[in-house]
Amino acid sequence: MSNMDISPLEFQKKEFSKSLRGYNPEEVDEFVDKLLESYENIYRENRDLKEKIQLLEEKIQNYRDMESTLKNTLVLAEKTAEEVRNAAERERETILKEASLQAKEILHRAKKQFEEINTQNEELRQQFHLYKIRFKNFLQAQLDYLDSVELDTFPYSDSQSDAVLEAATAEDEEARAFATDEDPEE
Repeated sequence: MSNMDISPLEFQKKEFSKSLRGYNPEEVDEFVDKLLESYENIYRENRDLKEKIQLLEEKIQNYRDMESTLKNTLVLAEKTAEEVRNAAERERETILKEASLQAKEILHRAKKQFEEINTQNEELRQQFHLYKIRFKNFLQAQLDYLDSVELDTFPYSDSQSDAVLEAATAEDEEARAFATDEDPEE
């Protein structure tokens, strides 16, 4: 304790020496008793206030620690959120690039298949056209052969000739009907 700190107990036990021309001891004792009571109240109040101040300072420190922890948590949460956003953006870009490449590949394959089918179709048309021309030529040659003199070695009678002519006319009509159903390109 410093020289100024006097406890109520020290204050109460303090005794003064008596002198001949001193103050009235009863008045001094009475005044000291009142002063002691007042001092004890102030001393207790001071002690209580110091305890409250210490408790409040501890609470303030706890709040400061919590505030610091919350700030750190907030900073960490913001950083984590930013990292998650960046990772999601990178993943989105990767997925879009892969999807674009796959779409281009699918389109390329489809175009190639289309061109192959188109080429095959054109080849089949040409082959069919060539076959049709050859078949017509073959049939024409056969018809020419049938009209040739070489086959007239067996002459018909008039009644046989009329029956053959009727049959041939009926077949010609069927052939014409069939020819109108042919390929519209011809």
